[in-house]
Amino acid sequence: MVSINFTLLVQLVNFLILLVVLNFLLFKPILKVLDNRQKLLKDSAELEKRVATLADENISEYESKLHDAKQEAMSIRTGSRGEALAQLRQIVQQTKTDNVQELDKAKETLKEETERSRKILQSETEGLAVQLASRLMGRSVGGKA
Repeated sequence: MVSINFTLLVQLVNFLILLVVLNFLLFKPILKVLDNRQKLLKDSAELEKRVATLADENISEYESKLHDAKQEAMSIRTGSRGEALAQLRQIVQQTKTDNVQELDKAKETLKEETERSRKILQSETEGLAVQLASRLMGRSVGGKA
């Protein structure tokens, strides 16, 4: 049978103190790191969406330019078919080159942002782990900092 006495009250106070200490030393820092990570992932996803939108716009622009170039070639065909075909090839090649360069730049930017975010998260996580271990064990813990 459980008896309610002074010892139960002392244990309850000890438990509440432990809960408050763990909240400040463990839960809040971990939640902060997780929130930062979530923000970085969200930013990366938004960047990826922007890159995809840019790629779609470039494809649509490419198709529009290609269509315009074909119409122009058909109107010129009666006079100088060879010249019109040379212009069409040049426009298509330039558009392809431009689109590939823009897409490569966007991919590189996304890769750099992702890598930078990954490095930041890893350095923060390692430091937090060492700090947390040191606090929990009550002594200095060796590790990467």
